[in-house]
Amino acid sequence: MTARNAVLALLATVMLALPGSALADAADKGSFYVSGQLGVNYYLKSGSPEDSPSGGLDLSLTPRVLYFPVKSIGVGGELGLNMYSNSYKSTSLAIGPRVAYFHKMDASRYPRSCGLTPLFGSGTYWMPFVGLTLQYLMEQSKYGSVSSTASGYRGRVGVGAAPMIGDRGTTFIELGFQTQSVKYGSASQTSNKIYLEAGFGAFLYR
Repeated sequence: MTARNAVLALLATVMLALPGSALADAADKGSFYVSGQLGVNYYLKSGSPEDSPSGGLDLSLTPRVLYFPVKSIGVGGELGLNMYSNSYKSTSLAIGPRVAYFHKMDASRYPRSCGLTPLFGSGTYWMPFVGLTLQYLMEQSKYGSVSSTASGYRGRVGVGAAPMIGDRGTTFIELGFQTQSVKYGSASQTSNKIYLEAGFGAFLYR
């Protein structure tokens, strides 16, 4: 599956589900949640043997779409695109299902946003959540004239909060654990990391 086909498949799934969207409020039955985060890192040059010998730019993009078949529980998909470039170039695409639980209570019972009120408004409240993602992972890399491809899996589990901006918007922060494994020919490589991500989203309903 190419990166273009993977993106088209995710968009087609969302479009097929849209006619059935409905309802009353954020994370209620029949609503959607669309969110994403963008990350940019630049690695500095280093002379240490264990580090990269030259600087490089790392770009990551992670959009998500959830549909709520029942109140508070969202099911959908997550796409992860990562590009790294220096003398060594690498592109990876991860796509797969995501399920999340948003702890939805009456607004009067939510912890208020305290110091964030001037930014988001006096009615702002936190919406805690937990999410799990399982993805099929594809990687392409090139060093000089040598190219290689690999495939594997990626799993992510995280907890966070999504303070509301108005009736539909959110800005979220998520802390979690990620594990992934890719196979290059007969060799496999497994890596784990703790991640901290932030981004913006919106609840869609009518």
